[in-house]
Amino acid sequence: MIRSRIPAIARKETLHILRDWRTLAAGFVVPMIMILLFGYAITFDIRDLKLAVADEDQTKASRELVRRFTASGYFVLVATRDHPDQLGALLDAGRAQIALAIPKDYAKNLETMRGEKVQIVFDGSESNTATIAAGYVDALLAGINLEQVSGALARFGLPARGLPPIDGRVRIWFNPELKSSHTIIPGLVAVIMMVMSALLTSLTIVREREMGSLEGLIATPVRRYEILIGKVIPYLTISLVDCVLVAGLGVFVFGMPFNGSLPLFAGTALIFAFAGLGIGLLASVIASNQLFANQIVVLSTMLPSYLLSGFMFPIKSMPDWLQPITYVFPARYFIQICRGIMLKDQPASDLVRPTAFLLVLGVILLTMSVLRFHKKLES
Repeated sequence: MIRSRIPAIARKETLHILRDWRTLAAGFVVPMIMILLFGYAITFDIRDLKLAVADEDQTKASRELVRRFTASGYFVLVATRDHPDQLGALLDAGRAQIALAIPKDYAKNLETMRGEKVQIVFDGSESNTATIAAGYVDALLAGINLEQVSGALARFGLPARGLPPIDGRVRIWFNPELKSSHTIIPGLVAVIMMVMSALLTSLTIVREREMGSLEGLIATPVRRYEILIGKVIPYLTISLVDCVLVAGLGVFVFGMPFNGSLPLFAGTALIFAFAGLGIGLLASVIASNQLFANQIVVLSTMLPSYLLSGFMFPIKSMPDWLQPITYVFPARYFIQICRGIMLKDQPASDLVRPTAFLLVLGVILLTMSVLRFHKKLES
């Protein structure tokens, strides 16, 4: 009889899910909408930065400099002015993000190798954009400088070998094109599934309490852990299916590579879903109403998953006192697992540590839920 109790509770919860279109929509439709919205909206790739130019030289060399900017694909020319003093108004009004001022005698000084200062002003109100744009400009100017030095040596009949002195042959593994989607999508899979799995189970117990149906369970000989485990099983299945669907959208819609083992991904996703469901279950047990349960889940999953999991910001760049706090959030470990499997094709032996952390967190959360859940009506 004891063995049949957990499946019976699971069947009861499954029937409730199938009869509630809102739960089905939250379980299957919302995650797919989220991956599509966030996948297109969140990107670290900067393109078509608005460039304003004041060319006082008006020579072939100055026009070539402007052409090098626009031909790079990172900048688009939106305005030209006669004097550099007129560029500030464009930055102030937001009509330009970068201002390029080319002085008189630019071509003459360039030809004679006297050196020339070209002023480049960035709109720093968006610091991330300005930082990335500055990197683009540095690389562009470095290429031009190298060409000028090589050309000058050639005119004097000197070999240009050994320029630059150190010729670094850089190769980037796992994401050769440095596509931000290849970094973002694995993180989104973890973040979305963290939030959704917790939300799905956050209403299980508190909903029964509000509807008055918890009294029927209390009157039965079913043990506390049997009730909780039975209620988790259907949502565990939904979370696993969702994880595969969301990852599939990332692969087929956003071109995300999947280089690793699908069974390994599914197995670790199951453990991650177990930890996420544990958060929702604990919230459902301790909350007095559904609204409070939802608030607990949002505060304990959504914000930490975005900010403290390594999804948006590297954990190593966080303050020393904040880094230890990130160890209690399951999304931190599954983001590492997703990137390892999808991008690096890491074997199971390389993922033992984060998977073990997820398993331990899941067991702790489930144990806390069982201990906190009382089979009696609260007065």
